[in-house]
Amino acid sequence: MKQATILYGLIIAVGLASTLCLHGHSNANETVQKARIKLGRYLFYDTRLSYNETKACVSCHDPKMAFTDGYRQSSGADGYNVKHNAISLINARYRTTYTWTDSSIKDLTSQLHFPFFNTHPVELGWANHEPQILQRFATNALYQQLFAKAFPGNKQPFQLAQVQTALVAFEGQLVSYGSAYDRYLSGQATALNPSAKAGLALFNSAKLNCNQCHQWTKPFQTEPSIFYQGIRVPSLRNVMLTAPYMHNGQFDDLFQVFKHYETSRQIILNKQEEQQLMAFLSALTDTSYLSNTELLNPFQYR
Repeated sequence: MKQATILYGLIIAVGLASTLCLHGHSNANETVQKARIKLGRYLFYDTRLSYNETKACVSCHDPKMAFTDGYRQSSGADGYNVKHNAISLINARYRTTYTWTDSSIKDLTSQLHFPFFNTHPVELGWANHEPQILQRFATNALYQQLFAKAFPGNKQPFQLAQVQTALVAFEGQLVSYGSAYDRYLSGQATALNPSAKAGLALFNSAKLNCNQCHQWTKPFQTEPSIFYQGIRVPSLRNVMLTAPYMHNGQFDDLFQVFKHYETSRQIILNKQEEQQLMAFLSALTDTSYLSNTELLNPFQYR
């Protein structure tokens, strides 16, 4: 009986030790992930990420514009425009493909290769400048601390892979699911006013059938990628903040977009229908992330 009691006690002790070990390991992983997010935040807003220290990720992805930049086409570190309009980074972690035209890019790390190494035109300019840029961070006291905490035990943390890992960790925090339409879908019937509800009905109607391409996804679920004539269909979340519109930024406002589709699809919207659509599209706006200073410029908001 005594031996059985001892054996039972040993089993409990081993189980408890294993639980504590797993809990400790989990806490350590969480601490590292938070450190990577913090490092990524600093890198995202730092122009030292470009070869000539003129551009940062935020240059094309400004939080005030739902992480776009307000230009028809973004410009790179050399001042030349890139081919496409900047895509919002809101909820990017839930997408299945990235970039406007290449459906083979299926994760944020792969997507980062383009702004880092594109040469026609140059964006951040890492091609032929990678060692110098990394050295810039390796000799900086702040980044020495940030990299050490984000990649503990790594004797050479100042590498491209670590920079991109940190940026992806930060970009994964850019989540927005608090629009009036989100609240409406969750059961808050008064979240949409009558005009917005009429716009929603029009949006989904056989006349417009906008929802065939522009599908609204539930919070924290994977967003399906749809391509139309070789161009990725963007999310309409925060669309009121992301002008100019289309992959090449050719339309300055949504009324021009309406006219484009009226012509191409041979439909006519009257003024009331236009206003109803605008009311509904306005209900897709959520800027609550702007109140979270941990997503904003760390050189301004500590």
